[in-house]
Amino acid sequence: MEDVFDTTGRPPSGWMHAIFHGGPYGDDTGRCIPGPPAPEFLEVPLPEGGEHVYRLWKVGSWSDPDDPVAVYDPDVPPAPPGLLTDQERTWLRKAHTERGEDPVRLVAIDSRGNMVRRPTESAIGAMLAGLGRGGGERMVLQRLDDGLQGDRYVQVLLCDDGTYGLEHRAVTGPEHCRSRALSRDEVLGTLLGWAADAIRVER
Repeated sequence: MEDVFDTTGRPPSGWMHAIFHGGPYGDDTGRCIPGPPAPEFLEVPLPEGGEHVYRLWKVGSWSDPDDPVAVYDPDVPPAPPGLLTDQERTWLRKAHTERGEDPVRLVAIDSRGNMVRRPTESAIGAMLAGLGRGGGERMVLQRLDDGLQGDRYVQVLLCDDGTYGLEHRAVTGPEHCRSRALSRDEVLGTLLGWAADAIRVER
C-alpha cells in the first residue's frame, strides 16, 4: 500500500484517514488508506519479514461526516453499527445544504461502519447479502427525517443458525419491537417495505 499522509482534514481523492492500534502503523499520524469504503483487512509487510494483518473495527468521524476515519485493531471483533447521533445528523444536513443538495432522509449502515446515503433497493439488498454468520454482523436502516412518524430505525442481525433477528424502534419512547425471520427474502421484503416512503422521495 502506498504511503499517503494528510493532516489537513482533506485527504486526496480516493483516500481516507485511518487510525491503527499497535503494529507498524501504530504511531502514525495522518496516515491514509484507499477508500471509502475502507478495506476490511490490511496486510502490512514487516521489516524482519512476514506481515502484520490489521482488521477493520469501525468507521467514524472526528467532526466532518465527509471525512470518515477507519479504525483498525487486529484483536477485536467488528463493532455493531451505531445509529447516527443528533450531532452527526446535523453535520450531514449541513454538508448537503452547503452543496445545494436535498437533505438525506435514509441511511444504511453496516457492522464495519460503512454508510450508504439514500440507499436504493438494490443497495439495501446488497448490504443484507453481505452479512456474515457468527461474527455478530448487523445492518441498520435509519430514517433521518425531521418530524417523521413511525419507527426511527430497523436493525437486522444474521444469527448463527441462518435466521435473522429484526428490531424496530419508534421515534419517541423507549419501546422496541423484536421479531425473527427465517429467510433473506422475508427480511428484504420487510426492509424495503419499511424504507419505501423514503426511497420514493429520494428518487
